Amino acid sequence: MSKNLLNISGKISEPLISIYALIADIAAQNHLPFFIIGATARDIIFEHVYGIKAPRATKDIDLAVQVATWKDFEQLKNQLIATGQLISDKMVQRLRYRGEIPVDIVPFGDIEANGNILWPPEYSIKMSVTGFQEAYENTQLVRLRESPALDVHVVTPVGLMVLKIIAWSERYPQAQKDALDIAFILRNYIGEWNRARLYDHYVEIIEAEDYDEVRAGARMLGREMSKILSSSSRQIISKILLAQTGEQEHYRLVEDIRERFEENLELLEALKRGLHDEPPTP
Repeated sequence: MSKNLLNISGKISEPLISIYALIADIAAQNHLPFFIIGATARDIIFEHVYGIKAPRATKDIDLAVQVATWKDFEQLKNQLIATGQLISDKMVQRLRYRGEIPVDIVPFGDIEANGNILWPPEYSIKMSVTGFQEAYENTQLVRLRESPALDVHVVTPVGLMVLKIIAWSERYPQAQKDALDIAFILRNYIGEWNRARLYDHYVEIIEAEDYDEVRAGARMLGREMSKILSSSSRQIISKILLAQTGEQEHYRLVEDIRERFEENLELLEALKRGLHDEPPTP
């Protein structure tokens, strides 16, 4: 986790601040670590921190909470509902703030097996949480409110790309939003906020990608994903990227993006190269 605190207080308005504060309070009471994921994290990091606005808005709040047992998760949900601010939804992971704003809370941790969770009570609904642990261990601490201070862990662009690739693969063919977010991250991973890192630590990538900064940024992203992933998670991501690049009959992921086909395929190829790159010799 990053020790550097990013302060965006004043940039997020009500009722979102109230939702985050409520969840942070109940989670802390239960000693349950959580972090912000999904398009919510995309907006916090890219728009509010780096000033890069996403092409599509989101009203959902997406969170992941680390739990040891399903009892811990149910207790968290029940206490949130007991506040009177959140109600249940027909979707197993979803609550609704004041009956309107969707709040998705996905558990991960000791309850998972082989990168998946099976939702009680029937244990028939399976959801992949591959990459959640690695993403959590590499989160960024962000201050959402100054007084009283509200600091939360938010997935980084690297962790977000991992989770988006897994989510797209699991939800396809109802996964166009994930595909659009993947394209957005690929196109905006290089910017003023990390260009110096590219030239200081990955100069060989710039040369290998013919000085195309966007493509070099996608390849740098692939390398940085590889650094945080476990061997098993890396294999899963690699398998997905191999199936969506190279010589294929259909490129489902790129087709889901629905524009700039060749450019997006090139960026995915660069991401794959970065994931498979051998670290340069010191």
